Amino acid sequence: MKHFILVFISTILFSSCFLFYTFKDISIEPDVKTFYVEQFDNNAFNSPPTINQDFAEALRKKIVNETSLTYDTRNPHIVFSGAIKSFTVTPQAPTQDGAALNRLDVKIKVIYENSLHESENWENTFGYYADFPAEKSLFDVQDELIKEIFDHILEDVINKAFNNW
Repeated sequence: MKHFILVFISTILFSSCFLFYTFKDISIEPDVKTFYVEQFDNNAFNSPPTINQDFAEALRKKIVNETSLTYDTRNPHIVFSGAIKSFTVTPQAPTQDGAALNRLDVKIKVIYENSLHESENWENTFGYYADFPAEKSLFDVQDELIKEIFDHILEDVINKAFNNW
């Protein structure tokens, strides 16, 4: 009896660990199994030279981690492509001595092509921004800001692609 209770409790504890894991309500047609992320172009003036590669890699990782799709370079069902469209810094919160904050704004054009369901294809520009203190240089905070901006844009891309957003 003790053995049975131990197995029963272990089963409940083990299975409960998996109850909270979901694919964030992602809706993908059952016949769609693979995807590919092409190299994004970098059309943004004064942006870091690898920002396009960094975004493409971040998108690939997010799709792998949050969907059941498999990355396929040969014959993918879904292809993501696009370009970094803008990378701008503008002063915000003006004061007598200048600006108290600067804003980094990034816009990324994403093209979604689904070879199995062409009616779902789309093209959209996603953007987000992050503010930073004017006394700091962009170079000092750039990596952290880009990660924050990418996190928001990637969430929007995933929602548009897989949640019918």
